[in-house]
Amino acid sequence: MNKIRVRRIVQLVSLGISVSLFVLLIQGTLPVAHEYCPYASVCFGVWKIGAKFAPFIFPVAIIIGAAIALSSLFLGRWFCGYVCPIGTIQELVFSTRKSRKKFKQLIPYKAHKRLNIIKYIVFLFTAITAFLAAQYLYMKFCPVLAIAHIQNITIAGIFVLGIVILAGFFVERFWCRYICPYAALMNVIQKIADLFGIKRYKIFRNIHTSINCFNCLNYCPMNIDIGYNEKISDINCIKCLSCVRQCSKNDKEKSKCIYRD
Repeated sequence: MNKIRVRRIVQLVSLGISVSLFVLLIQGTLPVAHEYCPYASVCFGVWKIGAKFAPFIFPVAIIIGAAIALSSLFLGRWFCGYVCPIGTIQELVFSTRKSRKKFKQLIPYKAHKRLNIIKYIVFLFTAITAFLAAQYLYMKFCPVLAIAHIQNITIAGIFVLGIVILAGFFVERFWCRYICPYAALMNVIQKIADLFGIKRYKIFRNIHTSINCFNCLNYCPMNIDIGYNEKISDINCIKCLSCVRQCSKNDKEKSKCIYRD
């Protein structure tokens, strides 16, 4: 079984588990989404945020969230490409397009680089408001809460879900690329790892057999400029292997794409 198929199976299993949790949350069988959301490690668990909330109020979510974030030291943003239900939903939404001409025509690379900054601003805002015990300022905009408690959805929640679904129809993984604060956290951790020389898994290509058709660039859901590089070191790489799937070389001659450093 090849790695692309394994990834799809992991995605669907993770999505199935997430949907089951969402159904239980909507029904009221489970109390709050924060108990299972990995970003709760920022919202509630990293520091003491006031008398009303004790630190580590959602221990399972915090342990899972911290483990995923720290795994990005060695694996990069694998969570986005394999497990995250929001990412998988966006991928499925984008796959319904009849024409899959890529977003290079929709978002020029220079604009893409500028838009990348938004998620760091969102992350900083959520971290500061959590520290000040003012999570209510952004919780209305949380897509996880909007889905998990859709019976109480706010206008802000509808707006954010609209971005995830509608924007994701025109630009693959729009939320993952430009807005997700958890993605920003994993990117920051990767940058710290780079400063300390910690190696992480990367996708390599065989530059000796590549014909430089740039399909790997045109079909990258994160709009990474692979260019003529031998390895993909961009911290936004989600290890989705789209670059492998879209390689124009035939199976016997296809540029090798392997995990190593």
